[in-house]
Amino acid sequence: MFQIRSEVPSDGAAIETLNDLGFGAERRGRTVYRLRLGAPTLGFIAADPESDQPLATLRFWPVMAGLDRPALLLGPLAVLPERRGQGLGRALVGHGLTIARDRGWRLCLVSGDPDYYRPYGFEPAGPYGFAMPGPITAGHLQVKALAADALDSLPRGGTLRVLPWRGHRGSDADGDAVVTRRRLRVG
Repeated sequence: MFQIRSEVPSDGAAIETLNDLGFGAERRGRTVYRLRLGAPTLGFIAADPESDQPLATLRFWPVMAGLDRPALLLGPLAVLPERRGQGLGRALVGHGLTIARDRGWRLCLVSGDPDYYRPYGFEPAGPYGFAMPGPITAGHLQVKALAADALDSLPRGGTLRVLPWRGHRGSDADGDAVVTRRRLRVG
């Protein structure tokens, strides 16, 4: 049993611990980590319903896809090692993508295992011209349309860059961290 809620500032230490357990301290040197610096977050926690202890975490970060297309970058997704395989990650990804779509985001990118993200509708980003600076595992950059025509309107070619979110219009990236108060009980 767990519940999904928005992350709050007091979750910061637990989120860092979960991410270190999942990806190690070297995660801070990866390209996707550097793309996230300074950006607001859309973040969720799968928490124990009694203690409210974070059991898993998922964050989305605004970036630019090409020169003029705001998108979200999914990740990191981290689950407490002893709770892996219990559906926490799947529930967080499904919940997060729904909230992102409901808030008007049109595109979501992820750098991750294609077998894990394919069931959510992610597909290879390369054929659409997306590229991420720095090293990335071949085939791991994927894209998902959150709006029906989001991929149809893309010009071929582009580079993923940090979203200049302050003052940007047309997404949740106008202000500070994006949160939702809705809780979802699962299990």
